[in-house]
Amino acid sequence: MKSVTITLLGGLGNQMFQYAIGRALSIRLGLPLVLDLSMLRLRTDAYIARDYELGCFRLSGQRVRDLPVWLARAGTNVSRWLVSQGISSVQHIQERGVQFQPEVLEVRGACRLEGYWQSECYFAPVSKQLRADFTILPAPDPRSVECAARIRDVASVGLHVRRGDYLTHPNCAAFHSVCPKDYYDAALQHVLERLGPAVELFVFSDDMEWTRENIRYPLPTTYVDWNATCGYEDLRLMSACRALIMANSTFSWWGGWLNPRPDRLVIAPRQWFQAPGYVSELPNSPWVIAL
Repeated sequence: MKSVTITLLGGLGNQMFQYAIGRALSIRLGLPLVLDLSMLRLRTDAYIARDYELGCFRLSGQRVRDLPVWLARAGTNVSRWLVSQGISSVQHIQERGVQFQPEVLEVRGACRLEGYWQSECYFAPVSKQLRADFTILPAPDPRSVECAARIRDVASVGLHVRRGDYLTHPNCAAFHSVCPKDYYDAALQHVLERLGPAVELFVFSDDMEWTRENIRYPLPTTYVDWNATCGYEDLRLMSACRALIMANSTFSWWGGWLNPRPDRLVIAPRQWFQAPGYVSELPNSPWVIAL
């Protein structure tokens, strides 16, 4: 069956970007969307083994294919050979870099995509459908319900600290950088200038022990430390905050994007990657202030 097939890579934020471009193409082409999970559990110097994390969302009509890596690669090689022989018209599209590739949106017919596709330009026309697709299905636990109520009742400022594999995995550490404390100081000062001093902080992190010791301000602060096994719950809480100070993380980028408030205030670090020659488009999203 002809389809738009997207290879999933990385954690929740990356998988959301991959789903988003796949969904946009499937809508435009009128073809079913297939999510290929075969690369998720691959562990190499370049890849960290991951779980499929999109099951927390409502999504819409996609199929999931989970084959062993060797079998999936063999199938891809066969498919490429069939294309080279003029037997198949399935297009194989490999992302060339981190910048938006507009020609991808002009694809005609069945296709297979592999990459991270971290640009809002790929899916802006289907934003309404994606917001519905990214409705979180599991009910929040009582502590998150209480926290969400507090976030709604005060001038809430979410603050995300991403560390984890940015420090522990050699390839990630070489490509990404951990946001310095100076960035959070400047971002919070900007928020205070916009919202006034009566704000409350809600801090999210994959390294809460370090964050508790190092990210401290003289403001009422809640360290949201109870969602380690369900990152989507942090995403739900982040997206409810009046303001959000992102890390250089697709996870907190989606926390800002999913916020339905027209007056949301979202701040991102201008330097997204430390690898020379790589410049992310995400801090330049029209609803983001880059510092």
